[in-house]
Amino acid sequence: MKLSTRAFVWHLVGLASAYSPSCPVDELSCALPSANDTADACCSPKYGLVVFTQQWLTKQGPEDAFTIHGLWPNACNGSFAPEQGCDPARQYSNVGEIVQQRNTSLYELMNEYWVSYTGDNSEFWTHEWDKHGTCVSTLSPSCYGGDYQPYEEMLDYFDSVIQLHQQYDIYTALSGAGISPGGEYSKLDMVKAVKSSLGVDAWFHCKKDALDEAWIYFNVQGRNRYVPAQQYRGEAECPDQIQYPAKQTMGQGNE
Repeated sequence: MKLSTRAFVWHLVGLASAYSPSCPVDELSCALPSANDTADACCSPKYGLVVFTQQWLTKQGPEDAFTIHGLWPNACNGSFAPEQGCDPARQYSNVGEIVQQRNTSLYELMNEYWVSYTGDNSEFWTHEWDKHGTCVSTLSPSCYGGDYQPYEEMLDYFDSVIQLHQQYDIYTALSGAGISPGGEYSKLDMVKAVKSSLGVDAWFHCKKDALDEAWIYFNVQGRNRYVPAQQYRGEAECPDQIQYPAKQTMGQGNE
């Protein structure tokens, strides 16, 4: 279920229409002189440097896709948002059940592409929402005005993450350059492959020289348009040669 660039843009327009039209649409997070300094946290995120993290799990997820770890808002200098999240009142339980009841299509996509290796998927999603999603200031219920519905902001967060995953397909970018699971490849070649295909810098993370994750950094234009960050440089956590392990099982993992 990949989206074209045009469909992705219209998706963002649809999300923006849920909010008040009073915010400037071209304000770029982290562009102001003082980091995180914005007149309205509903118009531009307080934590304006966002990292989208995808995992390469050998025992979970589809054979031809990286799975999602999360979408993490950070301060503009790269420091982390609060470890325990930003709003205890919105740290919901039974997240999987809520998503399934409110948006079946979203739930199915999350079960396929946002899987965990430690427990059930709902627990993983709950953790990601509680710790990271609650720190997206533009998704505060107060930003929705009088039309806000319970859990709406959480569903919008998850939906945005799924759309980013469809837009930034690391597996296809690598395979298009002849980089496939089961081999060892130059880190530089992997970075170039993603840059050529997707137009973004990917920062690869490894465990014991084996590929574990790919990170892409974004700023946010307006409330929810993710723009690849040009100034921030992530940490290199892989050797010059990266092992890209083959999947050990096929099909969906189950957290």
